[in-house]
Amino acid sequence: MSSVRDRLIETYADFYGRINDNIEPQALTLRDFQAMQLMYGELVKALPPNSKVLDLGCGTGFLLNWLSQQPGIVPIGVDSSVSQVEIAIRNLPGIEIDCDEGLHYLRQHPNKFSGIFCTDVLEHIPGKDLCLEWVEAAVSALQPGGFFYCRVPNAANLTGCYSRYMDFTHERAFTSTSLLQLMEVGGLKNCRIVPIRSAHLIGNLRLIIEYLLHRSIFLICGRGRERCFTYNVCAVGFKK
Repeated sequence: MSSVRDRLIETYADFYGRINDNIEPQALTLRDFQAMQLMYGELVKALPPNSKVLDLGCGTGFLLNWLSQQPGIVPIGVDSSVSQVEIAIRNLPGIEIDCDEGLHYLRQHPNKFSGIFCTDVLEHIPGKDLCLEWVEAAVSALQPGGFFYCRVPNAANLTGCYSRYMDFTHERAFTSTSLLQLMEVGGLKNCRIVPIRSAHLIGNLRLIIEYLLHRSIFLICGRGRERCFTYNVCAVGFKK
């Protein structure tokens, strides 16, 4: 009999497809493309030609869709959900997409990738030890100088509790501090938080208001060290 976790993963695409109306890769709008270009473009452009970039936990191929449109990049995806991988393969023909457990896949591909994107994944990993093993395995799968980019829910945001429990498969949320701590202990160097930016005026105004509101509350509560308040926290680190 499959575990609760396995059952949740296998119904993930169908459930969230109904909740979000559409999670197919074609749903990548111009606004989505511009946002990804702003957040990820500099990292990808700095890579040498024909660099292999892994989307770890690629789901239905949302990020892979963007990666496939970047010149000189060989995008590769992996996810443990059969149903989500089937959607990704159907809609992104010609891209290498494997159905495998992420930790196993990373350990089978040492020194292969120039970059690894791990977005909305680590919050699903059960147990702190296993979460650290994922980061360590990602480092082993990177070529020297390669980057590991991570995005997770931010517990410092006022909606952090919602982000933690909105998905029954979520195991944790992070702060900027705990995410950097995990990445450094996992073997990554020059780790830094990547501020979330918007390509549009309204989005930037929202980010400014969000920051000022949270900053005021944190100062009042004596938590003045925190600076990252967006509902997700992003960070990048590099293999030495």
